[in-house]
Amino acid sequence: MTLATCELVAERVALGEPLGELAGHVETCTSCAGLVAMSSRLGAAHHAVDPGLGFSARMTVGAQHRITVRRRRRLAAGLAVSVAGGMFGVLLVTHTPEPPAVSHAALETPKAERSDAPTEEAQPAEDDDLASLVQLADTDRASRLSAHWGHIKKPLAPYKKLLEGVSP
Repeated sequence: MTLATCELVAERVALGEPLGELAGHVETCTSCAGLVAMSSRLGAAHHAVDPGLGFSARMTVGAQHRITVRRRRRLAAGLAVSVAGGMFGVLLVTHTPEPPAVSHAALETPKAERSDAPTEEAQPAEDDDLASLVQLADTDRASRLSAHWGHIKKPLAPYKKLLEGVSP
């Protein structure tokens, strides 16, 4: 009869029911006392709180929202940088430098009479390379805004005759 009583104690402990009239048997039986003590120790152990139903769904929705917000911010920042770069490029392309300020008196005065013109002593006539560099560095000649069309059209005359018979 002891084996059947021990099984009843194990059944009640497993179901979480009170022992009631079987408490006297638990005091005398060592295996039943160990079983009841083990269940008491397991009940005393602290478990993490269950987050409840829908926890993973709430976390997924929250993460998707954060990803969407970050994507929007990244697109807005990229667009702002693109617009700023485009505006800077337009500014660089459309900016025309100021022409150097030249007085009308300096334009009317011949170069030989100007005070800023290099003197003959400063330029040795012997060195051809130096003379060509000085000619290339002539800023008055190089600062013209447009070329002389007569000089440009003359070498193009044979090509014009070549293209007269060709229709576009």
